[in-house]
Amino acid sequence: MNYSTHTTVDFLAQTLLQRWVPKWYGAFCDPNNGGFYERLGDQFVPRTGQPRRLLTHCRQMAMYAHASAHTRGAFKPDLKKHFDYMLKTFYVPETGGWRFSVDDDGRPVDGTYDLYALSFVIFSMAHYYAATHDERAHTHALDLLKFIETHFVLPGLPGYAEAIDEHLKPIQRQRRQNPHMHLLEACLFAEDTWGDRGFAVMADRLVDLFHHYFYIRDFGQLCEFFTDTLKPDPQDGNKVEPGHYCEWVWLLKKHAYLRGYDSMHDDLCAELLSWANAHGWDYVHGGIYDVLSPDGEVLTDSKRLWPFTEALKANALMLDVVPEIDKTPLKNRMAKMVSVFREHYMSERGFWVEWLHRDLTPAVDYMPGTTPYHVYFGIMETYAVMHARGRSVSWRAGILLGLYTIRRQLSGVVRGVKAKIKAG
Repeated sequence: MNYSTHTTVDFLAQTLLQRWVPKWYGAFCDPNNGGFYERLGDQFVPRTGQPRRLLTHCRQMAMYAHASAHTRGAFKPDLKKHFDYMLKTFYVPETGGWRFSVDDDGRPVDGTYDLYALSFVIFSMAHYYAATHDERAHTHALDLLKFIETHFVLPGLPGYAEAIDEHLKPIQRQRRQNPHMHLLEACLFAEDTWGDRGFAVMADRLVDLFHHYFYIRDFGQLCEFFTDTLKPDPQDGNKVEPGHYCEWVWLLKKHAYLRGYDSMHDDLCAELLSWANAHGWDYVHGGIYDVLSPDGEVLTDSKRLWPFTEALKANALMLDVVPEIDKTPLKNRMAKMVSVFREHYMSERGFWVEWLHRDLTPAVDYMPGTTPYHVYFGIMETYAVMHARGRSVSWRAGILLGLYTIRRQLSGVVRGVKAKIKAG
């Protein structure tokens, strides 16, 4: 039975909140120490013995914190336990940095201070604070912003270092737009949560980098890899990722909203989305390619999960942006994306395939702990955008969503009874 995209997104959001998120929390949460496993294998069994990254912990905690506020008390993660674990395990009070990874027992593995990962510390602090009002989160977010502004600046060069070592010295690495993009994301959410001017200033600075270095508008090219001076890298500068085109649409729209000028970046966002939709989509098998050249040549034909959720919310955001844009192709694209998402990436039970071959067959057999962040915020942001446009006009939608909720509640009761019987 076919439903409107609006109704389908409603179902995805309810399935996410009522089934997938609680199941992910139970599977990824390490009950012995408060941390999260790095990845899951078959039947949600944790794969241990590999470093646990700060990035994974932050993405998991941000998602559960946000979900706890949208389930009317039905989902109650122990957020304080995870926050305390994060402080005890990753935070280095001697320097003010946050180490990159630890082992299963919480012992340091990689002491690098990585800009990409640090961005998600700020992001997770904002969501944790919104759910708990724990003032420690605000303090640590402000301290970390100062840490980045102090130690990641490269004298005489634009942008910020990829990483610094334990002695606070920059590490020589190929420069990317991606860490800057996620630092922008973190600062926008922190600004929205606390209103501190420092986050707004950093966000504006990063948007300027996008305009002057990352996006070459004359060619419609959003570069990924750069030289030290943020010129496109001679070898890798021709690689672009459609998923990041979509991600920037979302971030530029949020930046415009916080500046009180919703249409500030609309023409640019329309360009980004138009290019991603035209070149990123595989019109033979469906799905979004991982890597292309600026003229649309396919360089890597595998298809990860995260570009799907980024493209979903980007297309939703642009439905009401520029009046002359025909909304029908956007809605059709969203419907196709949801279809591929449900048929090839996600199962009703909450399992997912992280990476597909071009023909949409599975390429890996594990589930990374970083992916649920993309799935969760992609669906929830899309849900918020669609509801801002008005509720679904389908009278069946409310009935079916109500029946789904009742079914999930009954399933929870049955699980509880079985658990009591098993416990004796």
